[in-house]
Amino acid sequence: MDMKDLNELRSEFEVMQQRAMQDACVDDSCVEDSEYEDYPDYLRAIYAEIMPPAKSGIYISRWDLKGMASQLDESFALDSRERMFKNFMQWIATPDDMSAVVDQFKKHIDMKCELYKEYSQKYPSTTSSFDKKIQKAQKAKKYLDKVYTEFFT
Repeated sequence: MDMKDLNELRSEFEVMQQRAMQDACVDDSCVEDSEYEDYPDYLRAIYAEIMPPAKSGIYISRWDLKGMASQLDESFALDSRERMFKNFMQWIATPDDMSAVVDQFKKHIDMKCELYKEYSQKYPSTTSSFDKKIQKAQKAKKYLDKVYTEFFT
């Protein structure tokens, strides 16, 4: 590999890293208030508690959101995670709609937890870190149930 190829690879990596940093919102600092002005507070709360991997233990990618929406026969264009989350949630009009969305998030969380369990079995030294992620994910599922109960029942 010559120096030109190495520099191209390095610049591609930097671009990917910048995009990942833009998508990795750990707290509410990257959510603009105007983005949610027409939406109930529970959307902001769900976004703040479920989307950051530091809180929920899992990373929900743009493709994950798109896949969850397609399971509910919904579709939207790829965009930033924040906008895609907003588009995913904007069609909720009834408690049944919200229940379906909560179920999709919980199924996705369970799928990720199964992967974590598989990884910790294959690589026992990672068990403690994956166990922490699984515990956070279980709390995230309980949080979704709590939001559903508070706002839709």
